[in-house]
Amino acid sequence: MKKILVASTALVAAGMITAGSAAASEKIKLNLGGYSKWWVVGAWQDDSFEDGTNTGTDGQGSANSVDVKGENEVWFGGSTTLDNGLKVGIDMQLRAGGTTDTVGGDTIDESYVWVEGGFGKVIVGTENNGTYLLHVTAPDAAGNWNEGGVMMGNLAIAKPSNVTTLPNGNTTAIITDGDADKITYVAPAFYGLTLGASYVPSASEDNQNVFNGTTGQTAAAASEIYGVGALYANTFGGVGVKVSAGWVTYDIAQGTDRSQELAFGTQLSYAGFTLGGSYRDVSQNASGGVNSVANPTTATGYGWDVGLQYATGPYAVSLAYFNSKVNGSTTAVTGVGEDEITAYQLSGKYNMGAGVDLLASVGHIEYDDETAKTATADANHNEGWTVMTGLSLQF
Repeated sequence: MKKILVASTALVAAGMITAGSAAASEKIKLNLGGYSKWWVVGAWQDDSFEDGTNTGTDGQGSANSVDVKGENEVWFGGSTTLDNGLKVGIDMQLRAGGTTDTVGGDTIDESYVWVEGGFGKVIVGTENNGTYLLHVTAPDAAGNWNEGGVMMGNLAIAKPSNVTTLPNGNTTAIITDGDADKITYVAPAFYGLTLGASYVPSASEDNQNVFNGTTGQTAAAASEIYGVGALYANTFGGVGVKVSAGWVTYDIAQGTDRSQELAFGTQLSYAGFTLGGSYRDVSQNASGGVNSVANPTTATGYGWDVGLQYATGPYAVSLAYFNSKVNGSTTAVTGVGEDEITAYQLSGKYNMGAGVDLLASVGHIEYDDETAKTATADANHNEGWTVMTGLSLQF
């Protein structure tokens, strides 16, 4: 969830622990940062999931409609300025419990080094790709949207196992490569325009499974990923403008055409209001060649969101909507259906003091597997409401 704690782009996090940089020729001294965020969540969903008859991919589905969800990270980072003027730094992010106990296998979430100068910034290690760092999405006052949100991360209302999401969840950001080892370059801003690019070699370490296979299918790790992104941010007569675009391409199996993803986003802000939205398109070639990994031959889909936020003083409130349609991964017998996920959420935040925020969200999400028009329909469709309140501490 750290991804959604830092305004509209994770680029802030890429260099956030630099204020304590050492003087020239001194060793790097690590500084501490991070956050602790906890939610008390109420969820009400379809009977077959609420009574435990069916469970989702993350194990949700029980008679208990109240839960506690958390996300905690401790960041270790610092930098030094060399005699030639270059800045060199390091960032390591330690997972510290909460929902991350069951998500992924790494204690260290991200770990990378960076070099910065007049040429821009080069990041080497397990950081999100350049398109993600520059991506703009619909605003959410509680930082509870996209793949890191409680409801949007499928952590409140159970997502049926046969419902296919966009790669790595309900988000318009391109994070298919996840925290795979990579090289990322972010150019200096030029009249409000910032460019970013990433390259991931043929390696599967910390790589996301790009094809969400189900019965009879095996998800695959992408290889040789590269992409570019751009962010334009400026202010005209009191109106803030942000526009982002990104493109990523990768291989899933030998002997296939390269898969690709596109993402776009924009935000307009004026007098406390922020209106924003984003779009992501996915076209995966996932079968054929030497390493045939799935049937059907392609996995395609798209997702989009739109939202409006108003902030004044310590208060902020927002309303956001998300929709995705993805070709479901099914067996050759049943064929391919278009799985759909629809969600909307009202969120609020009250800043109680430096780094202390009181949060609340109310939302509804619906999952639908278009091939489930039989007696198994109950297991392949679910929807429900969730009400949650939380406390976020940043340090």
